[in-house]
Amino acid sequence: MSETSIDQVEQASGPMPPPAAQAPSKVLLNPERWKAMIIILTMINTILVATVAGLQTDANIRANDANRDSQYYAVLTSGELHRIGLQNNYDMNTFARILDNTQRSLVMGFTSLELLQKGDEAGAALSTLQERVARAQADAATTFSIFYQDPRYAPKSSDAQPELQKYLDDSNANALALLASQNAASDAYKIWSGKSDSYVAVLTILAIAFFLFGIAQSVNPRLRLLFAGFGIAVIVLGVGWTLAILIS
Repeated sequence: MSETSIDQVEQASGPMPPPAAQAPSKVLLNPERWKAMIIILTMINTILVATVAGLQTDANIRANDANRDSQYYAVLTSGELHRIGLQNNYDMNTFARILDNTQRSLVMGFTSLELLQKGDEAGAALSTLQERVARAQADAATTFSIFYQDPRYAPKSSDAQPELQKYLDDSNANALALLASQNAASDAYKIWSGKSDSYVAVLTILAIAFFLFGIAQSVNPRLRLLFAGFGIAVIVLGVGWTLAILIS
């Protein structure tokens, strides 16, 4: 076949295809690989952040309620202690006046007997009068004294003394109960306030996970796995810390 016929055949059939390109020695990674996983991890972290934020809000509300109760009981305790001070001052002064007049009545009675034995009838009569006055003052004070009018503290016999210790225990009982409530509210405030602060720290930790997942979306697939691993570690740390706060 002549060269002219060969050229005609080539023109009729079109240009010859180029030789097949050789396959690359390295397989290129898909730039979108693992992005779906990062999105799922970001959603999980978002749910955790919302949960911890709710727990932090609840702890903060409880701390505020406990602080309010603590201040309320502190005011009640202060008022009760002031009332007890006034009541005890009156009761003790009345009791002291009864003892003083009773003792003075006895002294004047003995003095009257001595003067009568010595023949001093005028002095004996004056001492007897003073004895009666002191006894009348003691009896009058007795009608206003809780130690003689209240059966809980009154003497069981004429020679017995009023139940002073029982009186002190009863008068301080309400103040001690209010103080215990105030201490309990104060302790609750410290606990819930500490939990609220701890939840804020957990939210800060989980914010770091958001940062890591954001970087993972913009780097190549190999680094994406690395940042995703760090983000998962941060999430595990946040969840563990949250559980520790809940059970504490």
